[in-house]
Amino acid sequence: MKIWNSSRSPWWKGNIHAHTLLSDGDQFPEIVTQVYKDLGYHFLCLTDHNKCQTGENWITPETNPFAQRGGGLGVVELYRQKLGRDWVEQRIDDEGNIEVRLKSLAEFRGLFEEKNRFLLLEGVEITQSDPSIHINAYNVQSPIEPIRASSVEETIRQNVEAVNKTSRNLGRPTLAQLNHPNFRNATTAEGIAPVENLELIEVYNGFRGAVNFGSEDGVLEVGRVWDIVLTKRIAELGLGLVYATGVDDTHNYETSDSDVGRPGRGWICVSCSSLSSETIIDSIRKGHFYASNGVSINSISVDASHYTISVEAEAGVDYRIRFIGTRKGYDPSSEPFRQPDSQIVTGRTRIYSSDIGEVLAEYEGHEARYEFQGDELYVRAEVLSSRLKSNYSSEGEIERAWMQPVIPGQLA
Repeated sequence: MKIWNSSRSPWWKGNIHAHTLLSDGDQFPEIVTQVYKDLGYHFLCLTDHNKCQTGENWITPETNPFAQRGGGLGVVELYRQKLGRDWVEQRIDDEGNIEVRLKSLAEFRGLFEEKNRFLLLEGVEITQSDPSIHINAYNVQSPIEPIRASSVEETIRQNVEAVNKTSRNLGRPTLAQLNHPNFRNATTAEGIAPVENLELIEVYNGFRGAVNFGSEDGVLEVGRVWDIVLTKRIAELGLGLVYATGVDDTHNYETSDSDVGRPGRGWICVSCSSLSSETIIDSIRKGHFYASNGVSINSISVDASHYTISVEAEAGVDYRIRFIGTRKGYDPSSEPFRQPDSQIVTGRTRIYSSDIGEVLAEYEGHEARYEFQGDELYVRAEVLSSRLKSNYSSEGEIERAWMQPVIPGQLA
């Protein structure tokens, strides 16, 4: 990130992780899109598992487990109500069941997109199990085959490179993101940090089970993992920054019998002059955005000497603005996580000193300005509110926002 001031461009709010009946979401893609447009979002990326919104795809609502979760044939009735009877294509299979066709993005995007009001990005979640390493690919037109390599680090690296190769082949900008780092204990900071081509990770994922804020069995808060990754990359590996997003990872919609992954839990707001796939991706790549699960930001300003935050304050809500970073000369030592009986727990990020990701300064109120001291490896900002989040991923979580890290010595 270079010097910038968000007040020079509007904020565009978007969710870049959502599922439909094309994989394991419980509503049709058009219903999902309408939900987000009605919620006031400016852009949405549908990221079904290993499938893009292309080609010819049919589902059987009476037997499809995800349609059943959304109400079985009720999802079809809602589809008709929202889109009209003539829009819905169905047929009867050999066993007498109703099949319904899932329209492609090319077919339905014209129903929703409006210039500088609403945009649909193309995407896919590159998914594999054991370990559960999932990579979202943005602005791609076809599925990308998951790659399982010899280690977590190499698996992430090769899948990100597959996305980058797609970008080169298509001649269009793409982005790759490591999803829910704590999901099923699939990754560690040590496995993430050396991946030189990684640009994005999710710091907040609205799916219950993402474990954003850590657990008692040694899984660290993702924000803490992020700080360890940033410190290692900058101080030890000579690599660049990794930016962090907030997402819904939505699976459950209007008629769902589950609230594991509901809309409106996590999002990003991107600062750019206009709303297009190119401008959104370019601004994300530059770090000109923030992640949130409830707090809105008025402005972010970064120059060679200061990092300034202004919150869009709400009546009756208190705010704390923290500037977080690691200073040169930090203690790099670490040890494995151990159970109370001293037995080492494998597959966990190691425990590092409090020098890494320390709170450099903290302010009460809705505005704060941090002056760089010259010894910071990086500085990022975080806003914590006094309000509990009602539509939560983890019970008891508060509304907050995460701003992107900067390397003060590289600002010019």
